[in-house]
Amino acid sequence: MLDFIENIDAKISLFINNLHCGILDFLMYHITHLYCSCVVYAAVIVAFVVIKKKQCWKDILVLILALTVIIIIIAVFIKPNVARLRPCNTVKLQNLLHVVKGYTAQSFSFMSSHAATSFTIATFVHLSLRKKYISILIFIWAFAYSYSRIYLGVHFFGDVLCGAFLGIACGKITYELKNLFLEKNS
Repeated sequence: MLDFIENIDAKISLFINNLHCGILDFLMYHITHLYCSCVVYAAVIVAFVVIKKKQCWKDILVLILALTVIIIIIAVFIKPNVARLRPCNTVKLQNLLHVVKGYTAQSFSFMSSHAATSFTIATFVHLSLRKKYISILIFIWAFAYSYSRIYLGVHFFGDVLCGAFLGIACGKITYELKNLFLEKNS
């Protein structure tokens, strides 16, 4: 059964990776890098400052703490214990992948930290700010940021999907815990 799931995962991942064209290569290569995300992170901070004013520091600090915890959980516990190779490092897929500008990654693949952190941010921002257009934009970014990992061949579809689900759960739990412990005491 596990082989069947892994084969489907590889086929979906290859399909996405092979949807390449010049403009998508350019966009996905840049979307996946930290400098692109820094613009989004700065916009999130500005949105909290503008909308929540003096209350924004709680949200920003809680979100930073949640992101730190999720990154540690994935990097220290999940990735080394699952030890799944990335598509770009999998022998049977290497010659089938479209590699953009030689971009590959060396650590393990499961689960995607990019997907987990971006969906944690998107979910937390959506629940905290309750602004339709901000929510739409932040989820579009989370999707594009996560999709770029599959497109570039550094994550399987399943890695990103599981990371996104974990991120959504983490964003929701973080929001609820913040309300329970910080808002109650205000």
